[in-house]
Amino acid sequence: MYHELLERISLMSKVPDCQDWTPVTFNKRTTTNANATKPVTTASSLENVGVYKAASDDDIKKTKYVSKATSDTIKVARCEKKLTQKELAQKCSMDAAIISEVERGGGVYNAAHINKIQNALGVKIPR
Repeated sequence: MYHELLERISLMSKVPDCQDWTPVTFNKRTTTNANATKPVTTASSLENVGVYKAASDDDIKKTKYVSKATSDTIKVARCEKKLTQKELAQKCSMDAAIISEVERGGGVYNAAHINKIQNALGVKIPR
């Protein structure tokens, strides 16, 4: 047994080192063009987030987000049924990320998603 171990060790020392140990350095690129395009972020460009133009240029509509009452109702109903977000998503044929987004209240309101969740949980969800 001891001799077998010595043979294995001697064979391992004969295996060539396949690792490349040369050092790699990264240098930051500098732009030589004075007129290089840079993304401009100003307060005015962020001012209209969540706003879109309707069919006519005179009508401006705001994007509707999921309300706090809606997200809280879904979360409470899901917990009462002892379902995880993933299980609820499978019942609704949706991705779990959608359920998470709706419960957080951070998503854009989508009536089709809310209707599927309402039917799966069997509760009335306030809009």
